[in-house]
Amino acid sequence: MKLNYREFFMQKMVIVLKPDDVEMSAKEFLSTYASYMDGVGMIGKGPTGYAMYPSRTAPVEEKHVQFFEEWVELTHALGIKSVIGMDLYTDTYFARDPKYITMTATGQKMEHQICPNRPEFWEYGAEVVKEIGSYPIEEILLFGTGFIRDHFCFCDRCRNDFAPLVNQEPNRLTYAYITENPEYHAKWHQWRSEKVHEGLTVLQAAAREADEATEREEPLRLAVEVLLDPETGLSEGGKKEYGYDYAKIGETTGNVLINLFPWSPLLPAKGTSQYTDLVESLYFTNEFTRRGGRASLFRWGVTTLEQVHELKALAKDAGIERIVTTFHYPSDYSRRRESAIGNY
Repeated sequence: MKLNYREFFMQKMVIVLKPDDVEMSAKEFLSTYASYMDGVGMIGKGPTGYAMYPSRTAPVEEKHVQFFEEWVELTHALGIKSVIGMDLYTDTYFARDPKYITMTATGQKMEHQICPNRPEFWEYGAEVVKEIGSYPIEEILLFGTGFIRDHFCFCDRCRNDFAPLVNQEPNRLTYAYITENPEYHAKWHQWRSEKVHEGLTVLQAAAREADEATEREEPLRLAVEVLLDPETGLSEGGKKEYGYDYAKIGETTGNVLINLFPWSPLLPAKGTSQYTDLVESLYFTNEFTRRGGRASLFRWGVTTLEQVHELKALAKDAGIERIVTTFHYPSDYSRRRESAIGNY
């Protein structure tokens, strides 16, 4: 479907593009549409694990390097607020390595997702943050920041770290053993949340290093993606399923990107009880804005103005000012969805 970019940019939302979305040079595209933009995004490191810029840390998608560098240079020169998307644990390249991969209790491998309990991968992500932060941009959108679901992770490191907390031998630790005891299940949630937060703390420290290295006037923002879907209990369920701690995210980055209904194709209609539940589940964002932070609504694959108006109406009802979208779904979306709502 041929999209009318002008109509979408005139909506004054942030559209995160892939280099492949732009079927012309960065200069030609921005010369045509810059006057309609308030802000714009570009993927810097996607779910394949490859960087679009000349990274010294991540593998590089060489065909996009020239485009990416011209893009960030021109958006800066034109005074356009520029954000860059970065997949963190959703990294197919590194997930092929047994040292990093997320696993079920039965040993099933999730070959698109890194286990968040990997301090060495936090450092890897921190280097990527510093590299992207060396460019004249305002913000990095961190995608894939939590666990796949409550059933993860049972890799050797997670078993060895968590089993002693619940009086079990690592090789005998099962999901059933954890969930049959409410106290153990609560410990599971707390422990996973701590791992997610520790990783975000390392990345935020890297953002501050980028600030110092570039002497930027405004601090580099890190927006943390949180998934909010009825399949996983909206915002309250997300704490347990994915390992989120909204208060700690607020303290660390002060910036949250709410991925609305990632596993459900349609948002509920206004006036329904499901819509009311959704609006109420977004109340946690009030604390972000009260403390001077930022909350944004995000949706994959927005390709019609009707979808945009739907998001704007929801944002108004929830008291959220900023909307971020893409025209596309992640390249590994089917696999992500299946692992997120599958039965284990």
